[in-house]
Amino acid sequence: MSGIAVVRRSRFSLAIACQTNGSVSVSVPAITHGVVARATYRCRDQRASVGLTLSLGAARRLAALGSSLATVTLRQGRAIVALSLDLQTGSTSPGYWSDGGLQCSLLGSYEPYLVAPDFTDDPATVIDVRPWVAWSTAGEGWRWLGTAGVNASRWYRWTATATGVSQWETPLGAINPWTWGPISVHPGADTYMIGVVEIVYWYTHPRYAWKYTLASPRTGSLTTYCSYP
Repeated sequence: MSGIAVVRRSRFSLAIACQTNGSVSVSVPAITHGVVARATYRCRDQRASVGLTLSLGAARRLAALGSSLATVTLRQGRAIVALSLDLQTGSTSPGYWSDGGLQCSLLGSYEPYLVAPDFTDDPATVIDVRPWVAWSTAGEGWRWLGTAGVNASRWYRWTATATGVSQWETPLGAINPWTWGPISVHPGADTYMIGVVEIVYWYTHPRYAWKYTLASPRTGSLTTYCSYP
């Protein structure tokens, strides 16, 4: 339920949205090959919390890096899903991107659009970006929607410069940002939605970031999520 986990000494925990009991395994290619931690969890009220432990050697290598991109593989019955995770050794908060965000009702009351933040960097660097929308209903809890469907989203490769994403610049120098939508929401389900964007900066080694996007329920207003009665 978060793209970030903090390792204290050699231990960390994950909060999971679930339907049944399952298992979790974590791999960190920058540290070592194969699985670095695994555990099982019990699902109660569509939630689970699981504690995991790294070996002392893996914990020391992570401490030397400060943070690293990990893959979390969840197994519930026959269902298997792999998610990205920023494994860190210092306290942190996901926070929010400074611009872009989820337009709650751009074309209609139940048709949100996700607008990617205009990523900047100096010097310019190649970035890989993957967008998501997390949505929740009272009956089914939190789930993930990506540009390739439920629990599946595509990576988009752009170039972040000091003035924004180069691929979005028009001949006159304006920015035409990447958008995803419309996304259809069923009325009457009491649905909540929030945008999430992953990004990998390709410097001498990949640097991963994961943040929420702010939401705009109407022109000129900002909040942290969209609500659909």
